[in-house]
Amino acid sequence: MVNHNGPIGLLDSGVGGLTVAREIFNYLPEEEIVYYGDTLHLPYGPRLLSEVREFVINIIDYFIIEKKVKAVVLACNTATSAALKMVQKRYQIPIFGMIDAATRRARQITKNKKIGVIGTEGTINSQAYQRSLMADDHSLEVFSAACPEFVELVEAGKFTGQEVENYAHKYLDGLIDVEVDVLILGCTHFPYLIPVLQKVMGEQVQLVNPAVEMAREVRSTLEERKMLKKAKNQQNKISGQQFLVSDISRISQQFLEEGSKFLGLPNLEFKEKNIFV
Repeated sequence: MVNHNGPIGLLDSGVGGLTVAREIFNYLPEEEIVYYGDTLHLPYGPRLLSEVREFVINIIDYFIIEKKVKAVVLACNTATSAALKMVQKRYQIPIFGMIDAATRRARQITKNKKIGVIGTEGTINSQAYQRSLMADDHSLEVFSAACPEFVELVEAGKFTGQEVENYAHKYLDGLIDVEVDVLILGCTHFPYLIPVLQKVMGEQVQLVNPAVEMAREVRSTLEERKMLKKAKNQQNKISGQQFLVSDISRISQQFLEEGSKFLGLPNLEFKEKNIFV
């Protein structure tokens, strides 16, 4: 029996998935979350998909057994492309991925039917976004670029500055040349970089943040299943949230400072919980 007052579990390879946590706070302010960043195995992008699946199963098992979660969000595009369909069949609670809600939004807003996707090597090579975009509209042109250094920059707490802008040009200039009018941020780390990405792409290009589309989908599904938390607690935003990582030594002080501002929390504290020992 699922506890409807239980928390929502969010998992990612690191701290990028906190962009999803922020939107969950916005769209489901009454809910508590348990966030697990698998920094021990960061980054997921270059790893074998079979390896990523094992990490995801371990984390979901921990969520269900130890934290009694009522739903799980794969707040990681690589994890979504590697494991979503498999874990949805394996578990009875609702499990959400990052891809389909974002591609629906991109199809709705493109005017010239040229859509760009950026992500990790694992996400881009899996073709998950490309398949989802083309499933209902074969007239679309989809252009993609793997951007591995973006993940490293965010994990180091570098959200702005010339170094970020240089990498943005390195990865995005090719997408500008083919005139995409929509860019999907296919990694949960990338929304931290939105000001720089928008500057480089130009105001004529609409950025799709899958975290926003995901939070809307979670709220809609839990509402439909009557699984929303009934009692509202305004302190949840601060006191009711748990942030866990598998290796705390890989969280930079600069990220803690910048991440606190991004999430709108007075402070951001992680506890180490290595469930892979």
